[in-house]
Amino acid sequence: MAVPTRTLNPLHFEVAEELQKRIAGRGELIRDPSCGGAQHLSLFIGAIKGRDTRMCDVDLLIVAGGLVMVIVEIEESGFLPTKICGKFLQSAIATHYIHNSRPEHVFPYGTRVLFIQVLDGSKCLKPGSRKDLQGYMIEQKIRSLLPLKGCNITDYRLFFVHGVNDRSGLKSVSVAVSDALT
Repeated sequence: MAVPTRTLNPLHFEVAEELQKRIAGRGELIRDPSCGGAQHLSLFIGAIKGRDTRMCDVDLLIVAGGLVMVIVEIEESGFLPTKICGKFLQSAIATHYIHNSRPEHVFPYGTRVLFIQVLDGSKCLKPGSRKDLQGYMIEQKIRSLLPLKGCNITDYRLFFVHGVNDRSGLKSVSVAVSDALT
């Protein structure tokens, strides 16, 4: 099987590395090519892979006990509420991660799934911008709606990480993941 061609993105890779250190045997971190992996991470409605059931691709997944427990989406190019909300809703509608290259190729969502969005604050939080406030409002509103009826995503977090050297921001993301896996 050919490796998908996609550029390795610096923030994607750093988030993945930080999570890998933090989960320490409590789950398997699966990466898409932009995070240093070799496969697209497609989410589907139901356990049958098809063009009609495919919702979206995400950047990182954490699987534990054969179940998807954490979904991570990283946006390095900017902050658009439609993109942020759209990726969340597509992931919320989906119920399974499916990849035929794996022996256990169908992974349903666990009963409590955390969805995290990481935005590159160094690119989208310009002086005078109110995007940080807008991000906080989006996060709080989505959290107040969860869990959605028929959806296993029970928590949502949005983080601004200010580039690959923002150790504090990266740690905040990994602590949220660690808390979700306990």
